[in-house]
Amino acid sequence: MAVKQGVGPIPEAELRNRCITILETVGMPREAAEHVAACLVLADLRGVSSHGVTRLPIYVERIQRGSIDPKATPAVLREAPAAAALDGRKGHGIPTGVFAMDLAIEKARTAGVGVVTVRNSNHFGMAWYFVKRAVEQDMIGVALSNADSFVAPWGAGRRYLGTNPLAIGLPAGEEVPVGLDMATSVVAHGKIKLAHDAGQSIPLGWALDKDGNPTTDPAAALEGALLPFGEAKGSAISLIIDLLCGPLAGALTGPFIAPLFSETDRPQGLGHVFMAINVAAFTDLETYKREMDEAIRRVHALPPAAGFDRVLVPGELELEREREAREKGVYLPEPTARELEELEKRLNLA
Repeated sequence: MAVKQGVGPIPEAELRNRCITILETVGMPREAAEHVAACLVLADLRGVSSHGVTRLPIYVERIQRGSIDPKATPAVLREAPAAAALDGRKGHGIPTGVFAMDLAIEKARTAGVGVVTVRNSNHFGMAWYFVKRAVEQDMIGVALSNADSFVAPWGAGRRYLGTNPLAIGLPAGEEVPVGLDMATSVVAHGKIKLAHDAGQSIPLGWALDKDGNPTTDPAAALEGALLPFGEAKGSAISLIIDLLCGPLAGALTGPFIAPLFSETDRPQGLGHVFMAINVAAFTDLETYKREMDEAIRRVHALPPAAGFDRVLVPGELELEREREAREKGVYLPEPTARELEELEKRLNLA
């Protein structure tokens, strides 16, 4: 099930250590660098290359230009038994998100639920990385983030919203956890960038050009706007995420967030929301796990539709890819492998 396209296989540990070395070279402390590297490599392991090592060059550029403080640690602004509001202090979104989710988990142990918001943050990579931490503690995890303006709301001809990811994970017993991790655009911005770098076209229905017309040209899409998934429904979900991560967290919203790949000397000002729900506070944990397993098995037992050989639950395909890639190695898209080598040369790490 591994995505066998591009350069590889590269052993997981080797790829992770290369990323850590790069991040430490530009001033990120070891623990934070380990989280960033682990998140990026996990995305590539799961076949989600849009949020994998391809993001490393822009992280390095933002650190070098001062818009990401690699040494920042979040500050607690407000706190209650089941809630907290953090200031990310323009730190990298991945170690900031780990701090926030771990705080939400800690609160959920005693209060049953933990909700933590973050302001003044930057891109936080693959949202599943944080949700996974809650799932591993027999909790339900939720991670939301807004993002820089790149998506046209349904009916609009130009960008306003971000790709605003939503991730939810539910632990199970013997079966795999149920895991949703999705952008609220038809596709993630990173997939457009990967298509552009590879000289490929994109499907009609993914994006608009700068004049508001549908396009299959990734270069035109990068100048134009992505479309929301599910038309008006996806657009509504994206706007709600933007508002939860904006006004509630005290962060910026789509049109005012610094674009990830431009204005790289300006902190993005992103907002995130993390939630942990302690299953044991609501029901017997073993009963919950048994019922989850039974529900997942009922889904698996459904007859597949034409063109499918089996029925999976959300996140199952990615987990299968991850397990195989951990054993056999990671395949990086050719542009990503090339960018990684160029980055190492620029930093005298070749």
